[in-house]
Amino acid sequence: MMKNWLTISEFGELTGLSVKALRLYEEKGILSPHTRSESRYRVYTTDQVSAAKRIVHYKHLGFTLEQIKTLLRETNEQSLQELLEARLYESRKSAAQMQQQIKSLESILTSLNQDKELSETERTQVMENILEISENNLKRKGVVDERALLQVREEISLYSHEKKQVIAGIREIIEYAKKENILLGPGRGNSAGSLVLFAEGYSKRNPMDYGLLPELFSATKFVWLDVEYSRHQEIGRMCDELTQKTGVEVIAFRSPLLDIFKSLEKQIGKVEFNSFSDYDPIILQAPKNGTRGLFWLDWNPNFHAHQHSSIEWREKSRWKNEELEEFFKVNSFQSPMDYMVQDCLMSLGMREEFFAYPRRVTTDYLSSLPELKDTKGLLIFREDWLKILARTTGVSILEANTIQRAIAKNENAPEFSALEKVENTELRKLLLSSCKSVYSKAHSVNGWLQYKQTAILKGLWPKEYLATLEAWEKEHGLVWFEFGYKPTPHEFYLKA
Repeated sequence: MMKNWLTISEFGELTGLSVKALRLYEEKGILSPHTRSESRYRVYTTDQVSAAKRIVHYKHLGFTLEQIKTLLRETNEQSLQELLEARLYESRKSAAQMQQQIKSLESILTSLNQDKELSETERTQVMENILEISENNLKRKGVVDERALLQVREEISLYSHEKKQVIAGIREIIEYAKKENILLGPGRGNSAGSLVLFAEGYSKRNPMDYGLLPELFSATKFVWLDVEYSRHQEIGRMCDELTQKTGVEVIAFRSPLLDIFKSLEKQIGKVEFNSFSDYDPIILQAPKNGTRGLFWLDWNPNFHAHQHSSIEWREKSRWKNEELEEFFKVNSFQSPMDYMVQDCLMSLGMREEFFAYPRRVTTDYLSSLPELKDTKGLLIFREDWLKILARTTGVSILEANTIQRAIAKNENAPEFSALEKVENTELRKLLLSSCKSVYSKAHSVNGWLQYKQTAILKGLWPKEYLATLEAWEKEHGLVWFEFGYKPTPHEFYLKA
């Protein structure tokens, strides 16, 4: 006999609604949990399933959340018919506009394929098309705040003509991967900060939730993604063609982890990782049960990037699983940011700061800065460095980016004069001393997403997960958490 009560994850799986969506519907007064458990967890009942499925149905018909709220309460047939007729009119109007948009895009693509210069009108149409698609996709994901919509417009306004072509090409790659059931990983590097790529489904999490900077993606001249190790050929070819066409470095890297996920899926079924809260104890406390199988904590000295770094760096960044496991017996992550900070400290080889971080005092001036309150006053992320300089001197993020890169190469660069505008002496010295060592938060966000996935798999299916992981390592002779990167200006490790 089926139980009558359901956890939020079980209810989401049964109805096709994500945990994030269910929380949003509760907040909007559309669908609330039946009750809360003693531990304050949301509890639904099987009697609420039909209402949830009506919501899914109305969403597919294109109704807004406010309209759905009205529809669920509406019992008068005449009023219901009027609402449906109004939606039908809107759909027909949108279809006509979409048809016109398709014709415009076909014309633009014909010009591009014939290497013709786009007219100003066609360039504007490309811009408007990317913006409209991005805004609509963000709204479908529940991102409706004005700040995000303004930010996505700002990001697109900074795109070069080539970057706009890349976005269209990435869209084709994503669609092909879906059709062929090929797993793609999260957006790599500054791609993780792009609201447009998040809207497209290329990056898995909203970059604004993590304080990333979409402007940095606008300026970057490369786009990297991960693809299943064993099914990489076609995606790699599509990326190569896009690179050749646009001059932007679009690279797919073979990912062992995605291979392991696909193999495991055949045994345990598809796992909806996003249905788990980032604060689930099974995720934050996972290292207490050992670091094996946990992304970036399962240290292996045979890791390619470690082996191919300098002797000095290898010594500085050599970690032992025994010392990590001893550390996590008495410490656990309190939040995703805890993981990201300690992921960064590991990557920078800052051993002393890593082991002291849980006890770090946060009463000094630096920890009171809005950019550093989540890192306990540590200036280790490049995005935070740029935000501080922009806030204290009035330069834009992209100007701050140029200044940081110049000073990191040469402390006597003319751009150093920008630091002199920072009034607080302590902060000015910190910006200068940390300029060369700050680490991309976008990398740590990607690390968190992969850590979260591995923590869930190890916590719920430890036997199956670890056996699959070990079988993959044995078959391929590689460390399971290897990832593609660029060791030299002309070399790509694990390129598809």
